[in-house]
Formats: sequence, C-alpha cells, structure tokens
Amino acid sequence: GGLDKYQSGRVLVEGESLEKNADVIRNRYIGYIFQNYNLNRNESCYDNIADALRLLGMPDGEEMEARVEAALKNVGMDKFTKRLPDTLSGGQQQRIAIARAIVKNPKIILADEPTGNLDEANTVMVMDLLKQISRDHLVLLVTHESKLVDYYCDTVIELSDGKVASVRKNSAANGFAAKDKNSIYLGEYEKTERLDENTNIEYYGEKPSSPLKIKIINEGGKFFVKLDTPGVRVLDEHSEIKLVEGVYEEKPEENAVSANVDMSKLPPVIGTRHGRLFSLWGSIKSGYAYNFRKGTSGKRGKKVLQFVMFLFAAVLVLMTSIFSTSISNVVNARETYNHNVFYVYTKDKETYEKINAAVGSAESGIDGIHLSYGYQSGYQQISFMPGFFETFNTGSYENVFRTNAVILDMQLASKLRLVEGKNKNLLPEEVLITTAVADSLIETSTLGYISERKDLIGLVSDVSSTEGTRLRIAGIVDSSERSVYVDSVTLAQYSVASSAICVEQSKKYSASVADGKAVYVMREGNPGSMPIEVGSIIMLNGVPVEVSEVKTLYYSYFSWLANHYSELEKEEVFYKEKLSEKYPNSDEMSDPFYYEKYEEIRDTYYFDRLEIYFSKLDEYIREQYSLSNVDFSTWLYVEKQIEEVKYMYVYPEYYSAVCYKEKYGEYPKLSDTNGENPNYEYKDINEIYPRYAAYEKEFYSRPNSYSYKERFFLVSDSDYVKISKSIGLTSAIALPGDYSGSNALLEAKVNYQGKEVTVKNLVKKESGIVFTVIHSNSPSDTEDWINSEFSGLEDIDDYQKAIITPNIIFSELMVDHSQSLIAGVVSMAVIIVVMSFCMYFIMRSSLMSRVKEIGIYRAIGVSRKNLIFKFTVEAALLTALTVTLGFLAMSAFIRFCLSSSALFEQVFYYPIWIAGGLFVLIYAICIICGVLPIFLLLRKTPSEILAKYDI
Repeated sequence: GGLDKYQSGRVLVEGESLEKNADVIRNRYIGYIFQNYNLNRNESCYDNIADALRLLGMPDGEEMEARVEAALKNVGMDKFTKRLPDTLSGGQQQRIAIARAIVKNPKIILADEPTGNLDEANTVMVMDLLKQISRDHLVLLVTHESKLVDYYCDTVIELSDGKVASVRKNSAANGFAAKDKNSIYLGEYEKTERLDENTNIEYYGEKPSSPLKIKIINEGGKFFVKLDTPGVRVLDEHSEIKLVEGVYEEKPEENAVSANVDMSKLPPVIGTRHGRLFSLWGSIKSGYAYNFRKGTSGKRGKKVLQFVMFLFAAVLVLMTSIFSTSISNVVNARETYNHNVFYVYTKDKETYEKINAAVGSAESGIDGIHLSYGYQSGYQQISFMPGFFETFNTGSYENVFRTNAVILDMQLASKLRLVEGKNKNLLPEEVLITTAVADSLIETSTLGYISERKDLIGLVSDVSSTEGTRLRIAGIVDSSERSVYVDSVTLAQYSVASSAICVEQSKKYSASVADGKAVYVMREGNPGSMPIEVGSIIMLNGVPVEVSEVKTLYYSYFSWLANHYSELEKEEVFYKEKLSEKYPNSDEMSDPFYYEKYEEIRDTYYFDRLEIYFSKLDEYIREQYSLSNVDFSTWLYVEKQIEEVKYMYVYPEYYSAVCYKEKYGEYPKLSDTNGENPNYEYKDINEIYPRYAAYEKEFYSRPNSYSYKERFFLVSDSDYVKISKSIGLTSAIALPGDYSGSNALLEAKVNYQGKEVTVKNLVKKESGIVFTVIHSNSPSDTEDWINSEFSGLEDIDDYQKAIITPNIIFSELMVDHSQSLIAGVVSMAVIIVVMSFCMYFIMRSSLMSRVKEIGIYRAIGVSRKNLIFKFTVEAALLTALTVTLGFLAMSAFIRFCLSSSALFEQVFYYPIWIAGGLFVLIYAICIICGVLPIFLLLRKTPSEILAKYDI
C-alpha cells in the first residue's frame, strides 16, 4: 500500500510502479482501513471522508457532498456527519473509516486487522460490509482470526516467517451468523429436576450456596409467585431474554450478508492532482486554530512556545543593536577624522624647513603647519563638558561629550562662515569649532538642554589655554572638517611642552617680556647646573634669545624677605625707634637703657612690628604668582581676591592679633596672648582653608595651571610660537637634565638681531618622534607633493608610518574597526546559532504532539510536499503573530532610547536597514526551525511514523 518500504522486488499497480509514484497510486487506486481507524480527531466525520476526495483534487461542492452522503449511508452512519470521531464508539469509528475508503471507489481496499479493536457484534457488522464491498472490489484483509478467514475470505494466503506458506480458495465464505447475546442455551448448563404431585421444578447451572426461597399461591386458579431470594429475575412472554434448547453452534450462514452496500452513487474518480490536501487559506485557518484558538489541547505548551518565540525576537533585536555599534564605526569611519590634515615624520631640521617653505604654495596646497611630538594616529579625541558656575560645579566628567577633531591654528578659520556665536576679539581660552564637530557633539549629547548647535556655545574642553584656563567654545564655523581652532600661542604650548624644553609663555605669569628676550626663572636653592648672566644669548630649539632678567622662585616669604628687604628683619632698630617715641626726653638711647626697657616695649609693640614685617606679603604673593602658580592659597588670594588667605603665610598669633584689632581697634599686648586679657581669642589659621574648599575642584581641574619645573625661561608670545615650530640646537640649561659634564656640549655662531654671536654650551637634543602636522586646502595636491618630496622617507617602525595621509588614516581606522566588527559578528553569530538551536528543539518538542496527526495524513495519502507546505504556512503564521510582536516591541524600545538620549548611541546602533535585515533573518530562522523538524520526520515512511512516533 506504499506505507512502508520493501527491500527487494517491485510492486506494480495497474502497471505503474509504486516506488516511483507512490502518492499518486495510493490516492488513485487504494483505499485504507486501519486497525486503529486513523481518523483525524480534529475534523468532523464528513471532513475525514471528504479528505479522500480532496486528495484526488476534487473541490468542495455538491459532488463531494453527494459522494460523502452516499458513503455514509452505505455504512449506516449518515446521521453522524458533523460528529467528531472521539464522540463515536469503536465500531462507529471503523465504519467511518470504511466510508473514507470506499468514497473514492478505489480498485483496491487494504484492511489491516480492521476488527482488532472491536467486539463480536461490531466485528460481524464490519466484516459484512467488507464482504459486500468485495463483490466489486479487491479487498485485501490482514488478520490473525482464522474464523473470519473461513467465513468471509474467498482466497486465503497464509504467511509464515515472511514467506507465502499456502494459497487456497474458500468457496463457502458466505458470512457468519453471530451468537445472539439475548439467548440462553439450556444445553450449555447442568440440569437437575424435582417432581412432586403439584410442581415440576427444573434447575440449570451450579447449585446456589443457600436454598432458594419461593412461595407459590393458587387463588381461584391464579398463581402468584413470591421470591424471597435477592437477584432473581422472572422471565415471561415480554422479556428480551429467550431460552433456547440445546447449545450454540458456530456455522456459516447462507445469505447472511444483506445487499445494503450500493456503490452506484460512487463511480470511480479521475483525479486531476494527487496528494494535495492543504491550500494556503486552509493552512492559515488550521494553523491559527491549532495555535491560538481557545479550547484546543496543549494550551499551556502553546503559550510557552509563543512566549519563547516572542522573547527570541526581542533578545536578538537587543543583542544585534548592541553588537552593531561596531558596524556604526565602519559605516561612519570617514566622518571621524579630518580629510585635510597630513602628518610627516620630521627627524631633522631640513625636513621641517622644506615643508615650511612650501606653506602657501599653490603646488603643495599647504596653508598651515605645526609640530607635534610622539606617535600619531591621525585622529584624536577631544572632550567637552558644561562649564563652572559660581554656586555649583558641573565641570566634572559625569556629563562629557567626546568627538574626534584635530586642533589647528585659529588663522585657518579666518575665511570660514560663522554659524553660531562669535569669531572676533576672542580671549585666549575661547575657541571655534566646525559644524562637523558641533553635529558630532550634539549626537553624543547626554543632556536634554543641549540639542542644537547654539546650545554648544560655552562648553569647556579638557584642553587648556596657556593661562591654565580650559578652552571654551565661542563660535561655530561652517566646515565639513573635524577641527577645533585655537590661538597660535595655545597651539604652541602643546609642541613646546612635548619637546622637553624648559620654556614657558610669558603671558601665563603676567610677566612682560620683549621679543628676542627671555626671563630666566629658577627655584630657590637650585640655580641650575650652569650659571647664567643677564645679557647671555641662549638657544631654544634653534631660536636665539637674550636673557634680560634672572628671577628666583622662593619657597617661603621669609627667605624672599631676607633677599629683598633684609632691613625689615632687624628687630632692634624697630624697638629703639618705639622706645625713643615713648621717652623723647632721653638724651641718649644707650644699650643699658634699651635692654632695661626691652621687655616692656616688646610687650606693647610686638604685633606692630609684625605688621611692618609682613607689610611686603602682598608683593611677595603676587610676584611668586606671576612666575609660577603652584599654590592653592596663592590662587585664592590673587584670582578670587580673598584677602584672608594671605595670613596662611604668617605666624598664627599674628592672625589672631589682626582679628583682635579688627574687633577692638588696636593690637593686643603680647602678654594678653598668655590668657591675661579675657577679650583675646586665639585663632587657628587652619580654620581659613576649609571655608574655601569649594574652590578646590575648580583649581585642581585646571590642566597645566602650574609648573613644577626647577628652572625655565619666560619668552614672548611671538618667540614662544617660533620655538614651538623650530627644530635645532638648544642651550643645555634649557633642558630638564644636567648636561654640564657632557662631551656633547657644542658651540655655534648664530645671527641675533643682525649680529653674529657665538653661543656655547649647546646640545643637539634628542627630540624624540616629531611630526609636522600639515593642513591642506587641496588634499590631492598636497598628497602628490608629499609623496614626491619624501618618497624615500622610511617608516619609524613596524607600528608607525613616516607619512600619514587621510587615506592611510581611513585604512588604519578600517583595520581597527574591522577587528571589532569581526569580533562582534562572531559573537552575534554564536548567539544566533545557540538561540536557533534552542528554538529548533522547542519547536521540535511542540511538533511531537502532532506526530499522530502527521502519521494519519501520510497514511491516507497526503504527500510530503503538501505537509511541508502546510507546516511552512503554519510556521509563518505563528512567527508573524509572535516573533513580529517581539521584534516590534524591542525595536520600539530601542528607538525610544535612541531618541530620548544620545547616551544610548554609545550602546545601540539600529538603523532601518539593519532592522529590516534582522527581521528577515529572524523570520527565516523561525520558519526553518518550524519546518526542519517536519522535514526530518517526513523522511520516514507513514508506517514508521505511526509505529514509532504514535504518542
């Protein structure tokens, strides 16, 4: 019948090979009757029978209804059209199965132990039907019941150990007369008899355990019987139970089969297509009913599957949006660096001078250069944040905007159109940014009030000016370049600081220095390894300057006072003057008289002397601050005008005396400080500092706001910029190290203000790795010029190229981003594979509850393709109603996050094209996971599916 495979030989039906065209032959020629009925429990009796016609391509309509009705009448089930199989008895279900087999009037009917699950009465009924059908059709009956064979089968083929044992004809197979269950055959029971003159009692069967109690009354010819024994039934002419003499004999009965099977209304069907039961719309309806309609079995398991599929989509969307940030880096790589900036390794002065000479040349396209020390990546990150306010500080790194940008000279922005803010009369700490940088900062904004370009005005950077003030955005200019424009002095400080030369810019310390001059500053106790005199010519990165002044940074007021106003320290002079004022009539202030009155005069004027002693304190603080802002207290005094702080430099008792004078109008006596004056109160200087601790964060967050150099030279702004752009011999004293004993000390003749001057103690210092940063107004011309002029320039090492062009920057970016992209793709692939496996096994588990249904469909002739089509449609429907919801829910959540705060752009990347591609991928995975189990299951024969997976 095509339900199983055979190992050898051929099976031909009407000349057609069953192996080659099984589904067509089975539906066209063969009807099946199974021991277990194999009715679809979810379909009505009508649909179970109609399925046999649908598998031949017959459409639903009048013809199908007429044939189903005729088939049901033939088996006596025409009143059960709308009933479900589970509501029928075993015999009734088998009659429905017979109707399904005969409705298409097949030439062959295969009956596989059709009475194996039936009682005797239903067995006779079913066999009678098959016997009638066999008059016009070939009915092959498989059975182990020899009596059925003898009474019904015309030809008997006996099998033994898989081989044909015998073939015989059975001409007496006319049916079977079944034993009547309402007849009692007396001959089958033991008989005892009791006679007397009034009664004749016959007893059949085993003797009772106790005597029967019977009372018989004759009243006027009417007999009454009373039974006092329970469980006794009385038979009369109206009882269903009949008593039959003799015993029951099994025997065939002529004409036992009535001719009630009429096949005239069931002519053979010529099918147009075979094995196709499920259409698109039918599969959609059945799929929805099975998975979502209330009242279907396995409701809890289906809910779990639906939730898992919803969660599957949501998790994949979330993970994809996270891992896709590496895709964002690749997609936006060209927008993260300046396409007009080049870097050339500058290992000697000649290289720099060649580049410097090309500035402004139309051939080179170069319009600006500066030096940069250290390895170059071609792109750098600059951070901006809200600034400082008087009442509170938001300048922490909690709210930071970061972007890639190159710091360039402000002159390069002179021709760019202003978009927001200002670009004229800028302070040293004010900078301009391009619209490209501004838009990048807005994209990374984590603050709701910074959403437009104008909101960026006033943000401060982690980069500082030469005065130690953080750079602040003053304006935005229109340009696609990633640039931040600063004044030339601020730009110079980064080259000078990195070049390991002890040079500072004069404006930073409020010291006025003329061009070509320098102020030499050294710390107290460290005059330098070599002395230097005013008028000496020194070299700073090849730039000659003349030392115009030598200054010292003192560690304390007392040492400064000793070197500047030593007379203020002479206590004896002060007290003698006060003594003469108190005793003006004394002819001569002799020493004996002075020492006699010393304790008295000191007790009275002790704090007046200290007032004179500290009279130069303001001068000291401001002078030190002009040279090196190294102290928080000094900064508070000079910048915040907090007079009280200056007392932190003096004796504690003087601070207490000043507070006393402010309150009482005069200083206390020294003896008052010993507790003799109840109005005197000792003041702890340490109490001053905590009052202004709120300023600490502002002070210490100022990068480069102080210098720890033991010695350095202050130069003018113009010379500072020249030094930052020069490479050459440097005076040893201008370097951090001690070169006094070095054999490398040189001397050279230099031109200083038109004069040839010999400068000694020079060092050809190691500048480290130096690059010339080149800005171009024509990148293609600049790249051609650099390649032609420096084609022989060797790379620094395996990690750093000597020439870095925008194309090289892009390539390196892509290498870095590609590595993260590959790592992200691999991680995502692993997650997808793992989750797909989980999804597959969950959907496979769900399929196991339908294996019986699938086996029945295959057994009645549904083709593999049609079943795969049905489950593909169901999987697509289930995916659409679960996965789509999970996908949309998580997608909406991510889009909400991205729209609510730019902070999420650092976490998620979820453009429409990724969302669309992911949706297709998820949909495909779910459908594959839904179809693959049925595809693998259908590789088995219908017999194997029914036998091994009938759960």
